[in-house]
Formats: sequence, C-alpha cells, structure tokens
Amino acid sequence: MTPPAGRDGPADARHYMSDYFRLERWEIPPADGTEGFSEFGGRMPVDPHHRGAGGGLRTGALLTNLDSVGGFLSGLSVLPRWIVTTSLMATVTRLDHLGPLRVHGRVLRRGRNSVVAGLDVADEGRGDALVAAATGTFAVLDPGDMNVAFDRPAVVPMPPPTPEAPPPEEFFRIRPGVGTTTRLELAGHLRNPWGILHGGAVAVLADVAACRAVVQAHRAGRLPGRARSVEHLAAADTVLHYLRPARVGPVEARCRVFGGPDGRSLVRLAVHDVGADDRLVSLGSVLVLAL
Repeated sequence: MTPPAGRDGPADARHYMSDYFRLERWEIPPADGTEGFSEFGGRMPVDPHHRGAGGGLRTGALLTNLDSVGGFLSGLSVLPRWIVTTSLMATVTRLDHLGPLRVHGRVLRRGRNSVVAGLDVADEGRGDALVAAATGTFAVLDPGDMNVAFDRPAVVPMPPPTPEAPPPEEFFRIRPGVGTTTRLELAGHLRNPWGILHGGAVAVLADVAACRAVVQAHRAGRLPGRARSVEHLAAADTVLHYLRPARVGPVEARCRVFGGPDGRSLVRLAVHDVGADDRLVSLGSVLVLAL
C-alpha cells in the first residue's frame, strides 16, 4: 500500500486515511420517539504495522481514529453544515491492546458555532477493558463544495486488510532521525477535503516527535536513567489544539521535554507550517512512557 506522491493525492483523502487505519463506523440513531442526536460506534483492528512499544495500537493511530469518529458524529449533528477539529484530549489507560478496539461517541454539547463530543475506547479482546477516554471539540462551518449527503443511518464498513501497508512514519512522510524537531512532508494523501493537513496526521506527528525528543533528552543527560530508544517508548495521554490550518508544508513539530519520574516524561510541542512563513498551527502535550 504505497501512498500516492505529490500534492494533489486522491479525490477524497478521507477514504485513503480510513483504509490505512481500517476504521469501521456506524451511526446509532435515537430511539424511536426520542429527540436528540445520534451516537456513533466504531471498531478498529490492531494491525501489525500500527503496534507500538506497548504491544497495542500506537496512540497517534488511536487519536486519528477518535478524530474520525468524533468528527463524523459531530458533523451529522449540524447538517447541512459540517465541522473541523479544534482540539482533541485523550487519557490513555493501557497500551497492551489485543483488539479489536471499539469506540463509542456521543455529542456532549452542540452550540451554534461548536460541538463537543465524548469518546470512550474499549478492548474487545480483553473483555471490553477501558483503553482510553477522550473529548473532542469541533468548529461548525459552511462545507462549501464538500458533499455532506449521507444515507442514514450512516455506515462505513471495515476496509479489508492490506498486508503491504507501510509503517506510520513512511505513510505520513515523517523524516527519520531523533531530536527535538521532527518534520513531516505534506503529501496529497494527508490532506482533508479542504486541502489542509488532516488532524490525524498531526496526532501521528506528535506521537513520533515526542518519543524522539525524549530519546534526545536521555542522550544529552537531561533525563534520569539510561538512554532510551524509540522502540522502548510509547506516547500515552495527549492533548492537541488545532489553531490554524497547515496548507503548505513541510510541517515541523518542535518539542520541549520536561523531567519527571524515571520512565515518565512530559513533552510540550509546537507544530509549525514551515512553508507558510513558519506560522504556528498546533500546540500540544504528550506523556511519554518508557516500557
């Protein structure tokens, strides 16, 4: 599964992204005679190329799927308008998933200009053990030429497995290396229908960049314990704020590592669109665990 090169990519990048993560989604309408918003379900396998140091789904991949479920759920609640993600906050309780993971999302609040959604993730392979809880906020906007007509209740089936799928660093065009700055090349398949960098790509970049920054901090002697390798680190609790769209690229995540107990490091990061006068597009924090 080689991602298309170049700026334009496929006509609908959302489908390519969901094929890579193999996310199944389904709408849960209100009970007959009950007013309210639809809830939403989702299911994702833990494919080998998405497994991290904890043995389960990497947190960047998990947040990408939460963004997709929360965005679809919130978008349906404001039709004929649509939404864009403005923040995503996830608490991760375990990283040793067996899978598949099941997501349940619901609208917590719908205002005139924004929607707040709550999302819970359970591991079906571990008797529905809680994996993560997240809150997403979404700004309401005019969808323009985007097609927001869906058969209701909406259902997006699980894409088939793709044995030759590349690892996330390759799919998301993240340059190799370690250090406090990690760069992503903004390829066409990473853009959403408005031509901007997909929020899930920012989540994956934050995951990779935070772990690489912790490796650098260990090598520089600024963290206790032995120097870690990326293969023994995992991103856990994550907060992301989407401030502005990234349209040009390349996109850089610039990190600051704060010390904590051995094996737990807090990383603050700022994401910049280098090609757009280096403007700040996202801010976040990631808890990195040594496993």
